[in-house]
Amino acid sequence: MADLQETVGTVVRRERSARHLTMKELAERSIISVVYLGEIERGKKYPSPVVLERLAEALEMDVSDLLWLVAEELRAAQQPQMLKAIGFTTRTPTSSGAGGGSRIVNMLDSGEPMLSLVRPRGAVA
Repeated sequence: MADLQETVGTVVRRERSARHLTMKELAERSIISVVYLGEIERGKKYPSPVVLERLAEALEMDVSDLLWLVAEELRAAQQPQMLKAIGFTTRTPTSSGAGGGSRIVNMLDSGEPMLSLVRPRGAVA
């Protein structure tokens, strides 16, 4: 489960960046220090309700909209990611005996495995 404090910070940072504001500009508009804003954005501090109101106002949005974005972020973090292909990697020796390669097995939607050999970096074909 996503951490509320970190999620608030992520949303504040994303909205600040979307508005092309520096941390200093948002801090000044919110009447908080740059250090405190940095701690909020990194998820180290949780802003008080008053600071949340100031941040929302400085970002030119309602507090309810800011909290809605936080809730959406939390919901997205709780939902599992759907993958179209499932695969795994196994180590295989190379003909030269040096290093080894990776054999990638990818199970596609058709159910048939697709095999390929990936050469290590720097290996000669």
